[in-house]
Amino acid sequence: MKKLLPIFALIVMLSSCSSLEVLYDYDKSVDFTKFKTFSFYPWDYKHGFQLNDYDRQTILNAIQSGMEEKGYKYQKDGGNVVISIFVTLEGKTSYTAYTDHYGGWAGYGGGWGYYGFGYGMGYGMGYGSTTVTQRNYAQGTLIIDAFSAVDKKLIWQGIGSDEVEQDLAMRDKNLPKKVSKIIERFPVSK
Repeated sequence: MKKLLPIFALIVMLSSCSSLEVLYDYDKSVDFTKFKTFSFYPWDYKHGFQLNDYDRQTILNAIQSGMEEKGYKYQKDGGNVVISIFVTLEGKTSYTAYTDHYGGWAGYGGGWGYYGFGYGMGYGMGYGSTTVTQRNYAQGTLIIDAFSAVDKKLIWQGIGSDEVEQDLAMRDKNLPKKVSKIIERFPVSK
């Protein structure tokens, strides 16, 4: 049973909607019930310059909503927990290969003819072709750090990584869901 717990924990950490990969960790020695409020650390524009203001606000709203659902209250300044956000974008390329092959019984080659073994339609080497497609995309990673305001100690970190959606309507719809999948791993205040 003890050997299954790490495997189960890994499956829980990686479970998500679509292809979103979520990882998280927290300080097990911290009593999260002592925290009641949270606030945001200002955006570090060196790490968030890739985002437009609308996506930045969508991320903040999703985090705030998720934290409030867990029993924390938002304060503009001076919360017990300070949340810091970093975003990275990385260009990626994926390749897909499809082989359309006819081997064995297709094509011309040796086979059975009218008078025994001869030439004609039958078993042969066959033929095939492979098509390779290349797709370029952006991989986005959102890192959410939570610090204890008293001692500035990192108490929780959630990381979500997924392909950045180019369709703005789909991004508006899915970005809050993806951020919520990360923040739902934050311990409950109650």
